[in-house]
Amino acid sequence: MGLFGDLLDLIGLGGITGVDVLFAAMAIVGTFLFIIYFLLILIGDFTGGFFDFEMDADGIFHLFTIQGLLSFIMMFGIFGLSVSQADQNAFVAIIAGTIAGTFSMYIVGKVFQMMASLEKDNTVEHSQAIGARGTVYRTIHPGKTGEVQVEYQGALRTETAVAKDETLKLETGKFIEVVDVITERLIVIPLDINANDD
Repeated sequence: MGLFGDLLDLIGLGGITGVDVLFAAMAIVGTFLFIIYFLLILIGDFTGGFFDFEMDADGIFHLFTIQGLLSFIMMFGIFGLSVSQADQNAFVAIIAGTIAGTFSMYIVGKVFQMMASLEKDNTVEHSQAIGARGTVYRTIHPGKTGEVQVEYQGALRTETAVAKDETLKLETGKFIEVVDVITERLIVIPLDINANDD
């Protein structure tokens, strides 16, 4: 079996045959892909939602995500192989693997659903920045974006911004006020602090 056979030998399963080979392949591939997927999420969400096939519905549709399917494949292989190696017939092993895979898919689906709800709770509402005052963090050149630091939602945030007047250049350190938001970009105007003293 080439490389796969060498891998089976390495983990002590070199002598397996028949349906056990299928179980072992699913366990190894499922575990490898699940770990890779989980690491991608942990190190900055490189997937960017690309692999998320979760539907906006309750119930069973929440199970059918990439992470859910990978966990099913992984646990189906692991439990199926374990039961088969315990001298049970292939049918019993398939049933055990299916039950374990389905349970794993349900648990993983619930965990990711909970993580998503926590993420939504902490979502930055950029519209709440309207009216906030702050300073230019990175110079906003005419007609281009820069960055500003403003405090809203209880935290000081650095956000991408453009000047409302596209002919203006707002230097770093200039006081500004947020007057509008388009998507996640703040629209700002220069703040004349002397005008407030009149």
